[in-house]
Amino acid sequence: MIFIADTSPLISLITINKLDILKKLFPDFLMPLAVWEELDAHVQIKSYTKELDFLYQHVKVLKRNPLIIPGIDKGETEAIQLYIELEANILLIDDKKARSIAELMDIKCIGTLALLILAKKKGILKTLKPLFNQLLKHNRYFSKKLLNELLVMNDEKTLG
Repeated sequence: MIFIADTSPLISLITINKLDILKKLFPDFLMPLAVWEELDAHVQIKSYTKELDFLYQHVKVLKRNPLIIPGIDKGETEAIQLYIELEANILLIDDKKARSIAELMDIKCIGTLALLILAKKKGILKTLKPLFNQLLKHNRYFSKKLLNELLVMNDEKTLG
C-alpha cells in the first residue's frame, strides 16, 4: 500500500507526540520533497530532531517537474502529484481546499483526525480525547465542535 503524507498532518502528529501512529499504520509512507522542505522550515517543530530525522528518510523526489495547482501550496501540490505519479492508495491531507481538489481528482484522502480514529479502532490508541485536547493546545486547526462530535461517535466524553 502506498501512502503519501502532506505537511499539516505530520506537524499535528509531531506536536502531540504521535508520529509513531503513522509508523505503525503505514510504515512505508512517502512524502514529496516540498513537504520535507516545509517541515524543515517550520518553527513549531524545529526541536523535534529525532522525528524530523525519521521523516527525512521518507522523502521521495518527483520524477516530473512539479505541477502548479492554483490556490494551494507547493507541498500540497506535490503530495497530490506524487500520489498520481506512484498510483498511491491514500493521501494524508488536512487542508480543506487542497483536499477538495484532490478528491475531485479521485484521490482517496484521509485527515489527521481520521488517522487517529483508525489508530483507536486498530488498538494502537486507547483514547482520543487527550490527543484532541493537545491538538487544540498546539493551535492545530480543528474546531472544538467537530472534535466533540467525533468523540461522541467513538464513545468518549466530550471536551470541556
